[in-house]
Formats: sequence, structure tokens, C-alpha cells
Amino acid sequence: MRVSSLTSREKVIVVFATVHLIFLLFGVLPLPWRDRIHLTPVFSFYERITRSHQVWNMFDTIPNMHSLDARLVVKEGGQKPHLVGMVLPGLRRFSQNDQVRFHNWMMNTIFNPSRGVFRESYMKSAAAALLSSGRYGPDAEVSLEALPLYTRSLLGVRTLKEIAVERPSVLGPFRLGALVARNTANPPTP
Repeated sequence: MRVSSLTSREKVIVVFATVHLIFLLFGVLPLPWRDRIHLTPVFSFYERITRSHQVWNMFDTIPNMHSLDARLVVKEGGQKPHLVGMVLPGLRRFSQNDQVRFHNWMMNTIFNPSRGVFRESYMKSAAAALLSSGRYGPDAEVSLEALPLYTRSLLGVRTLKEIAVERPSVLGPFRLGALVARNTANPPTP
């Protein structure tokens, strides 16, 4: 009995499926292991062209984050900085129960250099909300501060006598008037 040969289309599909399966298997390796393999640049290129970068932080050890505080800091003239909640609408503070969700959103969207559109949109909306509150003028400056405290390893806790380490990120400062002016100059189209 003769096995029918594969058509060229079927061969291309089998080759692509095999390459993608190898990539997926490579993608689940821990980063320190992946970085030691000499084919890492090839897989990084494949990730970029297929837009299939994977983040496996749902398997981080628990608790990964000791606490998180994120806020808008508004400075006006020579006055003391005002700390304002950063959750829109309403500039609410977020609860610590939501810290992982907000941390992932901030790090993957707001502080990610390749996602400037989202960052700019958020800062414009926050500036508009701050100005509409009537407490700040257009010359005030606003910054977004994220202050996550990551839990140290047991060895780190024993040697340094600290449970967590702070890794702050700051976006800004931006002038409120300039942000809102750019927002009204490009109104959304229906």
C-alpha cells in the first residue's frame, strides 16, 4: 500500500506548524534558560514578526508584590505637591485588592515605551479631569508615580532584614494646559 505524498501546500503547513511548535516550547522556558541558548536572537526575531511575545507572570511566586501605590502628583507654583488618585473616571484611588491588575496595566500599557498612544491618551484624560475639578490651573504640572514593593526572596529577607524592595516608576512631569490643549486640538471623530 502506497502512502499518498503531501502537496506543496501541505508541506508548507507542516513546516510552519513544526517551527511554531518549537517556538511555543521555547517560549515557556524560564528566561534565564532561554538567554543561555544560542538561538535566542532567532526566536526573538520570530516573536517580533509574529507578534507572539508571551508573558508568563501568572506563574510568579505568590506573593510577588508586597504592596503597590500609584497616584498622580500635581505641583503648582511653589506649593506643596498634591497626591491624587489615578483611576479614571473620577481620579479615584485604587484598592490594594486590585494591585496586580493595575500594576500589569501600568507596566504593560502606560510605562511601556512602545505603547505611547495609550500613555498619551491616559495622561490627556487625567489632565482634563484635573482641570475640570477646578482645583488646578493650566500651568500646574502632573506626574504619574507607580511605587510597587516587590517581595524579596527568603535569602534577601534574612540578609537585608527587609521584606520588600521598592522599584518606583515615574511618568512626567507634564503641564496640564499643554496636555488638554493637545486633547482639544485633536477631538475624537464619531
